[in-house]
Amino acid sequence: MQYAVAQDTRVVVVRGGEVFSNGIHLNVIESARHPEMEAWMNINAINGVCKEIIGCTGQLVVASMGGNAGAGGVMMALGADRVLVREGRVLNPHYRTMGLFGSEYWTYVLPRRVGAEVAQSLTGEALPLGAASAVSLGLADRLLKGSREEFEQEVLEYAERLAGRDDYEELVRVKRERREEDERRKPLEAYRIEELAEMSRDMFDDRHGFAEARRAFVGKAKAVATPAHLASHRGASGL
Repeated sequence: MQYAVAQDTRVVVVRGGEVFSNGIHLNVIESARHPEMEAWMNINAINGVCKEIIGCTGQLVVASMGGNAGAGGVMMALGADRVLVREGRVLNPHYRTMGLFGSEYWTYVLPRRVGAEVAQSLTGEALPLGAASAVSLGLADRLLKGSREEFEQEVLEYAERLAGRDDYEELVRVKRERREEDERRKPLEAYRIEELAEMSRDMFDDRHGFAEARRAFVGKAKAVATPAHLASHRGASGL
């Protein structure tokens, strides 16, 4: 991302593979000698990517969600200026089912797009969201149809049109000013610190059953979500 924004380009497109992104890598974490420490390094690493996307004020950023996405993968996309999603994809914009509060600056990017009330509902209820519903809520900007190849081509054409707009410089100026205003109101670093304070309790103290949920997910077993795990964890939720 740092390399991309350093180039002489107007639009940066962020895209994934068959799955756009599910955030932290649970398989890598579970197989590590010290899973808790690996989880901590994983979340800090993806936070670094998210910060680069949010902080890119010299270009416009387009998130190309051609595959399903969950938890931090959804939040990473929301840091972009435009979010395009392929018809039929499923998004899980929450962390609660994995026993995590969540990070990736979600407390900034999610309410910024859908408002505080909807953000609370999405993360608290922890329900899947179809692509069309994501657009209607404002979570994504545009729904594109077609095969994976057709979708990717249409995204590139969209990015080219965006780069060639007569008001491109104005769009970038407004983006930069808005980011500066948000930073004065509450720095990105403050969101990061607050989220990681919660995540440290989930990862190291295992207060909401992250270890059990992670093992179940990696082993393709059905996660056991006890009332004790979930009742006290309303309001945020993961992968």
